[in-house]
Order: sequence, then C-alpha cells, then structure tokens
Amino acid sequence: MAAKYQLMIDPNPAGWAYGFPKALPEHAIHGKGADLFIRKNFDLTEWIVTQGYPEESFQYFRTYVQEVLPAGEWPKEVDEAAEKMGDLKFTTAGDYIYPGSDCQE
Repeated sequence: MAAKYQLMIDPNPAGWAYGFPKALPEHAIHGKGADLFIRKNFDLTEWIVTQGYPEESFQYFRTYVQEVLPAGEWPKEVDEAAEKMGDLKFTTAGDYIYPGSDCQE
C-alpha cells in the first residue's frame, strides 16, 4: 500500500497556543506523494484565521510533510527503538550506590 501524506502548517509566533501545527485541507494543496505544496489560489490567511489564529499576529509560517499512518501503527523506527529499550535494566533508588559511600555496606 502506498504511503499517504499531508501538508502541515505551523504559524509563528505561538502557533502552538492556537492548536497548531494542523494539516491543511485537501483542496488547499497540490502535488503527489511527499511533494506537496499550497495552491496559489488558496487564501491561506483566511483559513488560518478561521482556525482561531489571530490575523494581526500572522506573520510567518512553516510547512512540512507528514506521513499519515493507519490507526494503531507506529513508524518502523519507533518499533526498532522499542525493541532495543527492552534490553535496558532499571534500578530503584534503594539499589543506588551514592558516590563516596561504601559499597560493601
């Protein structure tokens, strides 16, 4: 199955305070695969404002492409990292030997 992608937008400053980054709607983008762009005839400022971002603060933005994963799936890198973490040994504070203390006690 071919991967699906969406174009994300994050306005600056403080887009996080208004729920950004968010995926742009399908009708706002063009391109194929991971090569996605905002359509020239799409009113980006109007859409950003309708999403709750204050128009007077809208100065800059960044976009990036994000892969859409089917529900319940993790990226391959996350699964591989989880397997490696399974080998970690954890200690409790009771097992900790403080620097300068006698480890024979």
